[in-house]
Amino acid sequence: MSITIRRGQSEDASALFTLARQYQTGREPIGRDEFLVALDNILRRRDQEANVLFVAENDGKVVGYSLLTVSRLLHAPGLTAHLQEIVVDEASRGANVGDRLMQANEHYCMGRGVRQLSASTSRIGSFYNHRGFEAMGEHYRKLLDLS
Repeated sequence: MSITIRRGQSEDASALFTLARQYQTGREPIGRDEFLVALDNILRRRDQEANVLFVAENDGKVVGYSLLTVSRLLHAPGLTAHLQEIVVDEASRGANVGDRLMQANEHYCMGRGVRQLSASTSRIGSFYNHRGFEAMGEHYRKLLDLS
């Protein structure tokens, strides 16, 4: 298995959409139109990058992605980053794709001088624990009824 990690591109939309639907955490899966609006926003270049999308490929096929948000917080010095999403295709799990994505995110953060990397999960805390993350609290979510 030859895994390569690169920055996401608009041409990855179909593969990323399929993976994003595997990640579903809300009441309903994201629709294609909403996904494309989100992807366009994520890929838009800014002076101070806020979103960093990495894609994992195995033999030219997209098998995973991660989405990192870099920002400044009022309570912490310097730049911080939060791993918003990390998704590995069900058929590629256990093949170090997640490890490679985490390494890419950590390398990016260190290169930018990010002092803190955090992640929230409700699924596989052991994935993060194994990589040196420590539990710092609980994750809460409220789905708002916009109808």
